[in-house]
Amino acid sequence: MKKTVPLLLAMFSAVLFSCGRKNDPTPSRDGDATWKLGANTYVRGASSRTSTPAPADGVITGIAVTTSGDGGNYGAFSGSTVTITFYNHGEGQYTLGTTEMSVANPTRNIIVIDCTIGTAVSTGAVLYGYSAAGTATVTKDKDGQYHVSLPATTLTKKVEVGGGIPGAKATYELTLTNVY
Repeated sequence: MKKTVPLLLAMFSAVLFSCGRKNDPTPSRDGDATWKLGANTYVRGASSRTSTPAPADGVITGIAVTTSGDGGNYGAFSGSTVTITFYNHGEGQYTLGTTEMSVANPTRNIIVIDCTIGTAVSTGAVLYGYSAAGTATVTKDKDGQYHVSLPATTLTKKVEVGGGIPGAKATYELTLTNVY
């Protein structure tokens, strides 16, 4: 339980800061951040990053990225947020996993990636998370910001909020391109 608390704090901090912050004033010079869940492509509107020391386990980095405005104008699927947490071992390849896997193995390159859809509407939302193994690439730009890319990897429906989204599938493929 002691190891879970810092990781959960980093995750919740990233989500909280992303919800109350406007677009970063300095856009990335490394291209736009996009992600695709199923057939819908979402574009970064705002993001927040935090790195928190974890007692005896290094540093935990959390990134939350969200759409803005109509969130792609996909009806009930409009708006999306991606949350990413990992024990920060620098740039490189990270294996997709769960929070429990990450906490149990703080010295390994495990990354937790979740994607919520329906965040730009008030009719319901769905959180998708780890389903199958995948490998994400973590890079760092010249300003010191971490960027994450993930080839198409299957995520599974984890939580429905406000009744969820009618017609939302149990699984979708998620692809991240330069998310930061």
